[in-house]
Amino acid sequence: MYSKDRVLAALNHEETDRVPIDLGGTVTSMHFKVYKDLLHYLGLDEKIYLINKVGGTVRPSEKILKRFNIDTRYIYPKLEPLNENFPTSSVDAWGIRRKFTGYYYDVIEGGSPLADADSVYDINSYSWPKPEELGFDLNYMIEQGERFSTESYAIVFPYVIVGSFAHAMLLRGFKQFLSDLILRPKIAEAILDNITNIMVECIRKFIAPIGQYLDVVFFGDDLGTQTSPIISPQIYNKFVKPRHSKIVEAFKSISNAKVIIHSDGSIFQLLDGLIDAGIDGINPVQVSAKNMDSNLLKERFGEKLVFWGGIDTQRVLPFGKPENVIEEVKRRVFDLARGGGYILASVHNIQPLTPPENIITMFDYAFSLKISF
Repeated sequence: MYSKDRVLAALNHEETDRVPIDLGGTVTSMHFKVYKDLLHYLGLDEKIYLINKVGGTVRPSEKILKRFNIDTRYIYPKLEPLNENFPTSSVDAWGIRRKFTGYYYDVIEGGSPLADADSVYDINSYSWPKPEELGFDLNYMIEQGERFSTESYAIVFPYVIVGSFAHAMLLRGFKQFLSDLILRPKIAEAILDNITNIMVECIRKFIAPIGQYLDVVFFGDDLGTQTSPIISPQIYNKFVKPRHSKIVEAFKSISNAKVIIHSDGSIFQLLDGLIDAGIDGINPVQVSAKNMDSNLLKERFGEKLVFWGGIDTQRVLPFGKPENVIEEVKRRVFDLARGGGYILASVHNIQPLTPPENIITMFDYAFSLKISF
């Protein structure tokens, strides 16, 4: 099968000749430090480009993508060359302040610009960013779409659109926003609505012109911790699901692409609500979190959801040996690829200090593994 056909078959819950393999999204790539180690290990000397400075995430080169038989290609909103002289602090277009910690930019105390807002008027009066300020380079995006449309890969738009809940916590402060959902719901809803409306406008202005090229779109909204969802299904259904539905509807109005939501953590209890919101699949399938066993997920939701990710980055990839990586890949493919519906990738980005041998083993073994149930 060609790469595009393989991914599309999996997305439509059809079995394939081998599991489709992904690398290169905002949350399915590598941190620049481990990417540099990998290039050195493979004897490659290439210029490195960042997808996302906050997470230190790189765009894998075409040589790397072909070396690992990757079935996807991403249309990036913009790229910038890696410069390791990172500023010690930054303020983004939303007004969120972060500090560079050596690996990432983390939100600092006092870095949430809506922390002191005291009314819906204060929220609506905030200097919300315009879509044009959020870093989209439409000409570059169209050029990539036109180029990839002549090739045989599945075309994906990465996690750039945010789903409002997690971003609301960054803007307001985690404790304050979670309190608002119970004690000051009008303020919480005003924040969620402003974020959602900006995201829908971004989709219409910047993703609609490339919608014809896309097979998959990502958006992100972290909803889980290591042990449970951050909010109850009831709170999700009341406050977050209507906003997710608006984003999904906007995507589906401009493209036939499948819509995958990125959310870390334990989200098993929220999956029925996500399906109701129109979600086609989940990423990164954090198998190390509570209630996220891959076999259980497949049995309960395998007919309704595509699973994208699943190869453990908390223990196996950074601390295991190649034979542990082989067992991990074998297990996730066996659990999740039955009847289609699985795209293999790491659980979130591959982190610094992960041995290059383990990365190579993951991709090479996945490529060689013939699906047979």
